[in-house]
Amino acid sequence: MKIIVALVGNSNKFPPTVSLLNALGDLQVETVLVTTKTSYKSINNCVSTDVIDLDYESYSPVQKMMLIPLLRKELWEKIEHHYTDGSVIWVVTDVTLKYLGYRLIGKRYVLQFLELSDKLVYYKKIPWLHLNAAKLCNNAIQVVVPEYNRAHILQALWNINKLPVVISNCPYNHENIKKDNTVYDEKARNILNEIGNKKIILYQGIIGKERPLEPMIRAVSSLGDEYAFVVMSGGKNIYENIRSRNFYFIPFVAPPGHLQITSHAYIGVLSYVPTKETGYSVLNTLYCAPNKIYEFSMFGIPMIGNDNPGLRYVFQTKHIGEIFENWSEKAICDAIGKIERKYGAYSKAAIDFVIKEDVLKQIKSVLDIINEILLREKGR
Repeated sequence: MKIIVALVGNSNKFPPTVSLLNALGDLQVETVLVTTKTSYKSINNCVSTDVIDLDYESYSPVQKMMLIPLLRKELWEKIEHHYTDGSVIWVVTDVTLKYLGYRLIGKRYVLQFLELSDKLVYYKKIPWLHLNAAKLCNNAIQVVVPEYNRAHILQALWNINKLPVVISNCPYNHENIKKDNTVYDEKARNILNEIGNKKIILYQGIIGKERPLEPMIRAVSSLGDEYAFVVMSGGKNIYENIRSRNFYFIPFVAPPGHLQITSHAYIGVLSYVPTKETGYSVLNTLYCAPNKIYEFSMFGIPMIGNDNPGLRYVFQTKHIGEIFENWSEKAICDAIGKIERKYGAYSKAAIDFVIKEDVLKQIKSVLDIINEILLREKGR
């Protein structure tokens, strides 16, 4: 078996893709990553890379549409070079699928969607220009999503015959990062030194309207110097004008190095509000599947988050965090207070939660499906 992982974008900005590659390597599966510009470094000899030197993220949405003929040609040239008997194309993200298109049909392929879309549109401002999702999904060996509710939603939205399987966004890597780990990124280390012994309430990830943070920054500021609210993100610091003595911003740190900073957090923050400006379904945030839940849990870090079905279910059933019912300073501070009063119990529950999440087993279950198909074809 050979897996050709196809990804448009830098794999280091997609932690689930890095986990997939690392897991395939550990399972001794011959793997090739066909991608645009990447900084991924293989952890063993089972995974190789074949890179198109293109900084995809630097292009505007219109430019990305104009790229379709050229990038599609280059992707398929590389995929065809590696595709032999026993090969399977593992397509990561809806964006990659749009560039590969219907040529996938007739090949063996897996579709992995990290986000939830209503349609596979090429550009959100041209909604009538889209792929036939049902056709592509029903010709795939398997469709993969990161969360249980998303599997059922996607099946219903796109008329998928077989329920998608879940591979969670739990990190799978070989970094031996411990609580309060040494931080090697100089900028991040200097900021942590400036924070000192304050209890760090950390948000890590993209920032914008879909992930509002200002109410939490102000709430933590009201609690005084015992706490520091830290945002770690690759985006622009849109909160730099907020007057707060205990707000800090750490620029992007490439995975898995960002976990060194995560390890210093006292409480983790999750924020997901539905908007219609992302190009994805409004359900994408309601049934979120953040890898951050697992990244915080790795270090026994309890969490707070706003009220939505995805967060409420996992917080209440796994006892790893507290939901605030509204965005008032009082509600956010009350959630922090609840964590403080039973911090040890929340911390233990978080560690237990991540220990039970076996992402290697989940990936192996898809490989078993692939193996069955390959054996069936060989027996014909």
